[in-house]
Amino acid sequence: MLVRFLMLALLVSVAAAFAMPDMPQARALCSALLAIAVLATAAFASSSAIARLVQRLRLFLLVVLVVPAIYMTIQLAPIPIHGSGNPIWATASAALNVPLAERLTVDIGATVRAFLHYGTAVALALIATVVALDKQRAWQLLTMLVSVAAIVSAYLLVRQTIGADSLSPGDGPALVVTGAGPAVLGLVLSAAMTARAFEERRRVKQLSFRLTTTLSFALLATLLCLSAILARGDGTGTVIAALLGVGIIIAAFAIQNWFYGVWGMASVLATAAILFLAAVTLLPVRQNTDLAIALSAHDLAATERMLQDTGRAGFGAGTYVALLPIHRDIGAPSSRERPTAAAAIAIEMGRPFLYGVLIIAVLGAAALLRCSLRRRRDYVYAAIGSGAAAALAMLALVEDGILEFGASLFAAAMFGLAVAQSQRDTGAAASPSRSTRPVGEPDGPGPTSAPTHRYGIGNASMRIGLGSIAVVLIAQTVWLLAQPSYPGGLPVEALAANQAARQALLRVPLPNSLRGDGDLRSGRLAPAPQSTANGAAASRPEIEVDPAVPTVLARALQYSPLRGDLWLMLAALSREQRPVEYDVAALLKLSYYTAPNDLALLPLRLTVALGEVSVVSEPELRELVQRDVKIALARHPSFRPALIAAYQSASAGGKGLVDDLISEWDSAALQSMRKEIRVPSPGADLPPPNRVPGRGTAR
Repeated sequence: MLVRFLMLALLVSVAAAFAMPDMPQARALCSALLAIAVLATAAFASSSAIARLVQRLRLFLLVVLVVPAIYMTIQLAPIPIHGSGNPIWATASAALNVPLAERLTVDIGATVRAFLHYGTAVALALIATVVALDKQRAWQLLTMLVSVAAIVSAYLLVRQTIGADSLSPGDGPALVVTGAGPAVLGLVLSAAMTARAFEERRRVKQLSFRLTTTLSFALLATLLCLSAILARGDGTGTVIAALLGVGIIIAAFAIQNWFYGVWGMASVLATAAILFLAAVTLLPVRQNTDLAIALSAHDLAATERMLQDTGRAGFGAGTYVALLPIHRDIGAPSSRERPTAAAAIAIEMGRPFLYGVLIIAVLGAAALLRCSLRRRRDYVYAAIGSGAAAALAMLALVEDGILEFGASLFAAAMFGLAVAQSQRDTGAAASPSRSTRPVGEPDGPGPTSAPTHRYGIGNASMRIGLGSIAVVLIAQTVWLLAQPSYPGGLPVEALAANQAARQALLRVPLPNSLRGDGDLRSGRLAPAPQSTANGAAASRPEIEVDPAVPTVLARALQYSPLRGDLWLMLAALSREQRPVEYDVAALLKLSYYTAPNDLALLPLRLTVALGEVSVVSEPELRELVQRDVKIALARHPSFRPALIAAYQSASAGGKGLVDDLISEWDSAALQSMRKEIRVPSPGADLPPPNRVPGRGTAR
């Protein structure tokens, strides 16, 4: 009964990770299910099952699982030594006038979410290991994983066929999959199922209906996964990763059936290595670039800049998205930047951590292959883990799909299956209380001592460990449900939910090319009619703003100080309310630093900057404002109405700043600009606000 519940929880978690949108509620569902499953395992699993689990989880494997969690905790922990953390914390502390502890991470919320992501994957791997301890359950788990991979691959294939990648997230299909990881791992699983079916065919010497069904299903899954990989067209890197994983399965099958002995193993492995190296030579490698992005087929200009700025400790797990607005080009949407998983890990965790992960992947693949070759039957399960580790290490250098929630849980289930069937069960492990005599593997070199009290200690320690993991999962479920955006912070989208309140706050025209879903980030502002926006800019209607909103914004920035939209919104509200604790110029400067190229912020930023008297007196901030003005004048004409509205509400110093900048242009360009945006000559009065949308103004 317990194993059936564990399999159901595992299946629902993996399916939910793929089928539900990548949102806190979906992750909370997976975390809650796995918390119940882990707690049930700790409380109701038999002593023999716990002893076998202890036998599989050796000390080295436990260390490998714990180290990432410890490192993320170190990134989150306050650093008592001044100057040892990221400089953004000291800058944010000065701007907010509150003491902020320095940390390695630049976004506490993002790192906490990454920690929860990792904890969920580890919990699912442990559940898969417990389920797959039984051979029959292991086969059922393998069938289930192949089914999931076939469904996801079919979805990817259909998506490529109908061109759904060009659709918006709201218009696209239900599943959330952007990488080829599930298809590659599914190809490894289907190859292992095919190999095991051929093994069964040789053993029974007849083709039964069940065997025929298994072979047909495995071949269909292979066809779907391979078609999904080839249809993506991401280059040869993904194909080589798939061939590497499948090649390990084929090598194990060949050694077990035809090439016995040391020389047979050496010949097969040497042939596989030569073929792999020959395939690697076909990869297009970028010259004079970082190794983490050298094999990527995408343009990664912003990622390359991040890698150049990354230190040894990284910027914090999960902070790639928070760093992207600082490094991307002007107006470039974040969706165009598809870093490799290796680049994301190097940026977030540091290059030493990345190199350690790659080394562990290679060593793990070799260890699981060795376990596979030591078994005469059921060797395909350990070979699955070896092939998956090798394929994922290759995919990490090609794309970022393996870091997605669904793909990571799917890979965790595969590794749990491989570890569970990586070795035989000894008699003492299966029933530790029956004998205290030395026991050993049938094919092992000699007996090993396994006294009963050692299994008792390991049994109790494992139950305590599983209970601790369940507590962590419950805590993270509560956190995900209680704080979907920021711990102690604010879902900023709620501030912009009301169109009238948002326009009163912005008081600037918005370019029609920008779409809206309630955020101030690039491409996420709803356009308003030009005449309505200009009228709002002129009449400046007073709409009540909750006095607590600046405090909530400041609290959110204490957890995520790289949110340029939050700094700008706080600056705009501070300019309206003039609180004593905030300096508008300092807040505005941080908005420029954390989102310098986000065009969606340009209208509001021009309005706040040109209306603030202290901007003219600060040379650095003056240069930043001049840059925005040049962008609105020359590079993006759709923002010229926003510049007009900001000019009309600007202070005397702000108007002079715009006049001085326009006067630097040549006379022909100056006359053209004045005719188009109708900027008056110095000393002339501005036309009435209701005449702004008239002749010569971009609509």
